[in-house]
Amino acid sequence: MGLFSRNAKRLEAESSAKTKDAFDTLGREALGGVIPISDVRWREKVRVSGRVKALRVQPWADQVASLELTLADQTGGITVVFLGRRTLGGVNLGTHLVVEGMTSEHNRLLTILNPAYQLLPRQVELPY
Repeated sequence: MGLFSRNAKRLEAESSAKTKDAFDTLGREALGGVIPISDVRWREKVRVSGRVKALRVQPWADQVASLELTLADQTGGITVVFLGRRTLGGVNLGTHLVVEGMTSEHNRLLTILNPAYQLLPRQVELPY
């Protein structure tokens, strides 16, 4: 009985180590070039990461629905807008995201419109 439990524990430890290495690799690849949200300036192409802190559907010009979310890291937050969308698959409160796009201003808030985005698993540690 002891032999099987030792092998099971060893296999579980090896599997856990491989999974952790896979998440670390994913994090390094996905988070390359990411800057803190506090360093974002108006009219710059940026790549930032963070957690979704707020979600809401807002009408844009001429009643076009848009999904607005607040993406936050430890240094600040930024509004991200997806025009013509009411939902975005996999995006909920607490979701880890990397977004890349041009910054602008909307309603006196720093905003990224229709960015490229990548969902991250929660196991990937955010840099900021």
